[in-house]
Amino acid sequence: MKILYLGDIVGENMIDVLKNHLQEIKQEYKINIVFANAENVSSGKGLTEKHYKQLKSLGIAAFTMGNHTFSKKEIFDYMDKEDVTLCIPANIPTKQGKKVLYVKYNDKVIALVNMMGRVYQNTPLDDPFKTMDNLLNDIKADYIIVDFHGDATSEKKAFFYDFAGRVSAVVGSHTHTQTSDNMVYNNTCFISDMGMVGDYNSILGDDINMVIERFRTGVFTPLKVAKTGEAIISGVVLDLNGNKNTIERVYKKYNY
Repeated sequence: MKILYLGDIVGENMIDVLKNHLQEIKQEYKINIVFANAENVSSGKGLTEKHYKQLKSLGIAAFTMGNHTFSKKEIFDYMDKEDVTLCIPANIPTKQGKKVLYVKYNDKVIALVNMMGRVYQNTPLDDPFKTMDNLLNDIKADYIIVDFHGDATSEKKAFFYDFAGRVSAVVGSHTHTQTSDNMVYNNTCFISDMGMVGDYNSILGDDINMVIERFRTGVFTPLKVAKTGEAIISGVVLDLNGNKNTIERVYKKYNY
């Protein structure tokens, strides 16, 4: 099974970019199913139901989130609906939201898990290692994929080595910068960060001048998603077959 997992989608303008180019990427890599991190879609923070439905209509099967999960309050109105394929970080201490999302493809079942790192995060979070231990007691699936949303490469890699052989893949998100450390250990695929689907001439998907101004002045001002007409689509292709799993980086640049 070949899975395309897209890094953080930054801004709703990327929905059109994916509409125009996702199908050709799927054909190039012979993709069976697509997942994506969607915590930055709606104006750079959160995911509205409208944008969730638009992305779902493009053929993206399921979505994971991160520290901006609840930036759009309307998520509480739709995320628990039975047909919504949205997975929130399992170590956020809340009873709402799906902590394990089961996705079926033909006769195989994929368990999708979202986890948040605690290093440099100011959000109260449960221990991601203990949370994963507890989830594995109950998960019944052919493949288990974890989107580890965090800042520290060391935390992500420690999680990967701890659960290598027990999950199919640990793919990192949150930094919006694709890393080159993709590898396989004990048949578990890993990358520290998948990168982003966002504006190429930007700072992590945001307007360059606004980010520079924030650093120069030290004054916190709201940022805007960059819209310069060039975009990147980055992520990974996971080839999971149970015997010899592989991971390949995807990085594409397009005009829009």
